[in-house]
Order: sequence, then C-alpha cells, then structure tokens
Amino acid sequence: MFGETLQLLGVVQDISHDGRLIVKARFAPNIRTLVRDNVKGEVGRVVKVFGPARAPYVAIEPRKEMRTLAVLGKEVYIEQERYHGKGKRGD
Repeated sequence: MFGETLQLLGVVQDISHDGRLIVKARFAPNIRTLVRDNVKGEVGRVVKVFGPARAPYVAIEPRKEMRTLAVLGKEVYIEQERYHGKGKRGD
C-alpha cells in the first residue's frame, strides 16, 4: 500500500459550510479516491468534482477525527493509478 507513488492532486483552498475540504485540483480524480497528505496520512475521500474541465475543483469528505483547519493551504495527493486492463496479445 505505501509502496505506491503519490501524485499531487492540488492545494486545499477552503472548507465548505458542511465541513468538506475544497481543493483546486490539477486534474479530475475519480469519485471515492483516497486522498493523502505529504507524509501519506489519510486525509479523506473525493466526493465531488466540479468546475471547468481544465481547472477542476474537488470536494473531499475528511476523516471524522481530522482537524480540517490543519490542512488548509497544504498540498494533498492521491496514489497514482495503474492500468489494470488487458494487455495486447502477443501472437
């Protein structure tokens, strides 16, 4: 699990009225993707992707015990996805 490489998602910009972390993302991740901080600690999961396709924003549902103000302005990451489809056939 921790052997995975992390990919920068973006920076936590704000906290919504319902307690979700708002991230200005570099790309649009999949919903329910696990989000981590720079020391691979779990921050939460992606619950919504919104805004323009070229500059999306992501809403993250933080862990229950997380102090959301502690991550404001910090970089967050996701584990780099690997391709799990079928490969080309070698005849």
